[in-house]
Formats: sequence, structure tokens, C-alpha cells
Amino acid sequence: MTVVLRLMLAWVFLSVAAQPVVAVETDAPWWLSPHRLLQTNLREIDATMDLDRYMTEVQEFGADVVLFNVGGIVANYPTELEFHYRNPNMQGDLVGTVLRRLHEHDLRMIGRFDFSKINEQFAARHPEWLYVSETGENVNYNGQVHTCVSGGYQQEYMLKILGEALDRYPLDGVFFNMIGYQRRDYSGNEHGICQCNACKRLFKDYSGLDLPATQSNSDTYRKYAEFTNMMRDRQFTRVNEFLKGKRPDLCICTYTSTGVDVIRKESNRALGQGTYHDTDKAKWTMLTCGQRQLANAAVHFIRIPHRHAAVAPSLTGRRLWQQMVNGAWLDFYCIGPLQRQEDRMGLDVAAGIYQFHRANERWLTATAPAGQVGLVRRGDDEYEGLLSVLSENQIAFELTRIEPQQLKRFSIVVVPDAGGLNSEDVAALDHYVRTGGRVLLTGQVPEGFRSLGKVDLVETHNWDQGAYVRIRPEDRAVLDPPILEKLDLVFLRGDFHVCQAAKATKLLRLIPPDMFGPPEKCYYRHVSDHPALLYHRHGGRGGAAACFCFHIGKHYQMQAHQGHAALVVGAIDALLDGKRRVKLNGPALVEINHRADTAGAFEWVSLWNHTGQRGNALHDPVPSREMELTFTPEQPVKSVRLLKTGVVYPSTQRTDKPLTIPLGIEDYEIVVFEYE
Repeated sequence: MTVVLRLMLAWVFLSVAAQPVVAVETDAPWWLSPHRLLQTNLREIDATMDLDRYMTEVQEFGADVVLFNVGGIVANYPTELEFHYRNPNMQGDLVGTVLRRLHEHDLRMIGRFDFSKINEQFAARHPEWLYVSETGENVNYNGQVHTCVSGGYQQEYMLKILGEALDRYPLDGVFFNMIGYQRRDYSGNEHGICQCNACKRLFKDYSGLDLPATQSNSDTYRKYAEFTNMMRDRQFTRVNEFLKGKRPDLCICTYTSTGVDVIRKESNRALGQGTYHDTDKAKWTMLTCGQRQLANAAVHFIRIPHRHAAVAPSLTGRRLWQQMVNGAWLDFYCIGPLQRQEDRMGLDVAAGIYQFHRANERWLTATAPAGQVGLVRRGDDEYEGLLSVLSENQIAFELTRIEPQQLKRFSIVVVPDAGGLNSEDVAALDHYVRTGGRVLLTGQVPEGFRSLGKVDLVETHNWDQGAYVRIRPEDRAVLDPPILEKLDLVFLRGDFHVCQAAKATKLLRLIPPDMFGPPEKCYYRHVSDHPALLYHRHGGRGGAAACFCFHIGKHYQMQAHQGHAALVVGAIDALLDGKRRVKLNGPALVEINHRADTAGAFEWVSLWNHTGQRGNALHDPVPSREMELTFTPEQPVKSVRLLKTGVVYPSTQRTDKPLTIPLGIEDYEIVVFEYE
């Protein structure tokens, strides 16, 4: 029986604002827990900033780690190395002064280094260090000349600079900018594959081949891509050994995975990345990064040529939130210190989320994914469409790979574009279903898949016009979503796989293309017997499998038609008996995420309000006042906490009984279910 906590009734509520942060004793490296990184990327002129104000801004913002420019292109400390350009605007020791003051306040500094370019006065003396374009030229951009990974500057001299900095300063970490073989300048001009003597020699030694042309599609070009990956990985293996040899507790961070502790990424385009871009990025990186962390920078500016103008505040907030609620670092990046920002519209939004995280570390720093539905990341538009369907129908999901240890975490696994699966993946899915799991496939039944019984592909049609999928009364009775009562069909474009299935239940039907014009002739004359959805129970432990015989996710990505979404939700909830532990009765544009304490003390559900988005415009969200969150706990619940509003509801809820919370949000909230 559902227990409803009524906001306006006689429940006592308490403030959580004064709750102490509970420190968790752990031997794990400090960087594995989610931190709050602030990168105010300093320009030469920022050596004159007000340091007292800088310290106040960092603390008030809520950061506990700063990314601070130390060396490479410009040294912000009094370097004694001959080929390390000292900041001409610096008086004294900027790095040393700021690092000392940060450490006095228990704040960490990750030193930023960029070895992709060197000052032109040094470049002229060491041409063998430099990148050479396909036209035989060096690239000089505002007095900074591109270097090459293969050359002596990045292979040898960078270690001298790093060694000097680490010998002088107790940095907490090191970050490398612009790694790898850079071919473009800041204006986006393509200069091609580096033709320096070191690249020619090393590639010849590696492959026995001469360097290819940039636009080549040849085997030699593919070999070159392999070579550059090898060189990058080898470089950061060397750097890791060098740095950790000096300081084993040093955090290494950059845009790769080899030899690093924190993987850096950026969300840096104002438009076109999609509502759930950072959810996808955080879930996937955290799934695949192993014993590392993710710092994905919410970039303040709209694009490199306009670094002083900011993206919409709501976009910055969304980026930070989607990283935070998936267990990653918060990471905000702007050009220059906060005191010199000329577009400050988003700073309070970013600071608000940092301060929220700081106030709620007790609940946010030691959690693991808890969504019941696993989504496999494959199929491009098919995947993107299914990700949107799950998000907009508040189905708590996590990304997964098709591996037995990962699959068994989920009650249901969704596999987009399944037709191309290899035999190993097919065997893993069959085993998962046989042992009680439930699988939803889209696109095509993969060869060798046994959980649907014997299925033979008869033929594949590719239709662009006039086809539909029929929703019959018997289909509605099985799939159940109320919206299907208003739908007898949904449109069909692209591939449709006609199958013969010996054992599977056959749902939905293909309407092949027919007349669609003129209006007087706009009617179809035939509904086929070809099923669009197959379903079968398999094994003796409640396992089951279903497959849409077309790319239903791609259809939702094309038109966002609610009929396609309803069919997917019906397959998960009704056909495959999803038994969701988390349900939200609220607007489709409220995104949820479900995580649990690693020690089993609590679980929480986060909510983010996307309702302010209109195409490329992101405005403040429309408050959602009348929602209900239903949660089925796994232990007796002691209290329910709303972290942003600071309200606590006491509870005596028994295990396995749904708990329904009425709530409203403006922009975001996290609802914590604390166990006894």
C-alpha cells in the first residue's frame, strides 16, 4: 500500500543546513572522490590581479581545487631555465605565493602546463623542436610557435621544466593542455601532418613507410593514426614515471587515459550538443575509465574566437549538474580570474551548484550508479533516440557494456542497433536472459541469438515514404501506456526486417507503403502479418527478450513522436515487467538520476528541470510545483531529505513498500532516502 507524505499535513520538518559533513576514512587517492575544480585560465596580464580578491573569490565560489597556470608557454614563477619564457608582467613569484595561500586554506592546486608551443625567440634557436607543415613552414601564432610531440622540446625539455616546478613547489597535481599532434592553429586553419625530421624518422622506424598526406584514406594514413596514438601514450607513460617518481601522490590530468589519474574533457560548444550530452559523457567515461576520475570542463565562453562572451547560464548549470549527479568532478573553466570577467551572467549559477555540492558532500562524494535499466552505447542516432526516450520518461538508467559482470547489475538491458552484435556479445546476452535478465533489442535480431527462439530473417526493406506500424487492440492490451489508446499507428522510415519466428509472440504489424496522394487517394489498402515487435520468455528464472524489428530509437530522434516513445516504455514496463523502483509523475523535461551510497546508508534521486530550453535558447526553467516522486526502498527508511530546500521528512517506511513524495522544484533538487 502506498505511503504518501503530505507536505502540508502534520509532518515535522527539520533543516539539514546545519548537518555536519561526515569525513570518510579511506586509503584511496584524494582525486578519486568528486572535487570542485575552478580553472581561471590566466593570461600574461593577469599576473597583476588582486591576489586577496582572488583568494576570496575561490573560496566563495565553493571550489576546493584550482587549476593554475604554472609553465610551458609562459612561466608564472621565476624560472631559471634558459628556454622557459618568464611572464614579463610578473612581480615576484606568482605560483609560489598563490600556492602557499591556497594550502593555508586547505585548497589544492593543479599546475597547468602547455608544451604545444614555445616563444618565437626560443623557437628560432631550436628549429628541430618545431612542427613543420606540409608546405614546409613553421606555425607562428601571436609569437608562439607550434612544437612537435616527436621533437626534443616535448620529449626532453618539458621534463626539465616539470622537474624545476616540482622541485620548487608542492603542487597537488599537474595538467597538460593541447596534447598530441596538433595540426590546426587557433583560427582553425589546417596545416597538415607534421613533416619534421623527427616525425619522418620515427614513423619510418615504426612502420617502414614514408609519412602520408593529411587527406589520404590509405592504409599508410591509418598506420600514421596508430603511430600518433602510440607516441602520445608512450609520452604520458614516461611523464607518469617521471612525475610519480618524484611525487607518488601527485594527480596527473589531461585529455587522454594512458598515464593519467583524472581524465579531462570539455563541453565547449554553445549549440548543437544536445540536452543529454553531458549525462551521456559522464556516464560513459565513469563506466570506462577504471580507477580514474572525470573532470569535464563546463566552458564559460561560446567559442575560442569569442572567449570573453559566455554561454547561457542555464547551459553552464546543466553541464555542471549532469557531471555532479553521475559522480564526476565539477569543473568550470573561464579565461582570466573571476574578478576580470566581463560577462558575469553565469557565474552565480555555477557558484550556486559548487556551493550546493560543498554543503552536501556527505551525500554526494561516495555514491555509485543505481539505475535499474542498462543502456548499451551503440548505434549513433538509434542510441541517441533511446537515451532521450529513457530520460524524458524518467526511467532511471545507466550505461553498460555487454559484459557478464556488468549486465547482472540490471533488471533490464536495452541494446540499440542489435543486428551487428558479434558472437561473444550475443552469447553474453543469451546467458544474461537465461539467468533471469530481460533484454530489449532494436533494429534486428542478431545472428545466433537464442533468447527469442528460432528467428529467421526473410528480407529487409528500406522505405522512405508511406509505411507505418499498426498498433492493434491486442497490442495495446499488452503494452499498456495510456497514450496508445489514441494511436492506431506510428510512421515508419528506413529499414524494416521481415522475420519468421517459431516461438516468439508477435506484436504490432507492418503496414507497407501505399498511396499518399492526392488527398482523395491517401489511404492504405493492406496491413501485413509481419510483426514489428517480437517477445519471448526464456529460461526458468523469469528471463525474457524482446526486439523491435526496426530502428525505433532513430525514429524518436527524427521526430520525437510520442507514439514511438510509448512503444519503448510499454516494452520496458509492461512487456518486460520493468518494476521500476523510481517513478516520477511530472513534466517530461525533468531529468532524473538514481544513485546509492557505497556503504548502503542511503539512496538518492536527483531532478533537473530542462523546461527553460527552446531550441538553441536556454532560459530559466519554468517551476514545476505539483510532482510526485515514488520510490521503492530496499531497507526501512528513516528519513527523506530534500537537499536544496533543506527539508527533512521523518519516516517509518517498511522495506519494499512504495513511498510517494509530493514535491516541487524550480531548477534542481536531490531527494535522499536515508536508511535506518
